[in-house]
Amino acid sequence: MRENPKPCQQGCLNPVEAVTYASYLGERAGVAGEFAMPVKAVGFEKDRLFLNSELDYRDRNCLTVVMPLSVAKIMAGGDDQETLRKYFGDRRVIVRGVAKQVRVNFLTDGKPSGKYYYQVHLPITSTRQLIRLPG
Repeated sequence: MRENPKPCQQGCLNPVEAVTYASYLGERAGVAGEFAMPVKAVGFEKDRLFLNSELDYRDRNCLTVVMPLSVAKIMAGGDDQETLRKYFGDRRVIVRGVAKQVRVNFLTDGKPSGKYYYQVHLPITSTRQLIRLPG
């Protein structure tokens, strides 16, 4: 039986490295690996949770973990914003996945305005992809 490797045994990328490599690749490809990051801000949109490595998600060095609320609920034991902020906020996490640059459009009346910016997202779909480190 194969044992699961310890997190970051091969080395983890930090947010600046992840953002730099993903930005270099653009929207064509992503950076696969393990990523170690602080969670400085927690955000919500529809049925998704965002864990940001910077206080301002628009910071060019911000790495954003994106997960369905259903996954976050399993991990945190609830899906209300207060519970999720307490569980994930001000912690360090290790995430396995693919960091990829995504285009974010500014909207006017619900329609793209033609203006946009880029973020680097690290989507996860399973609780096995994220390890929350002790406080």
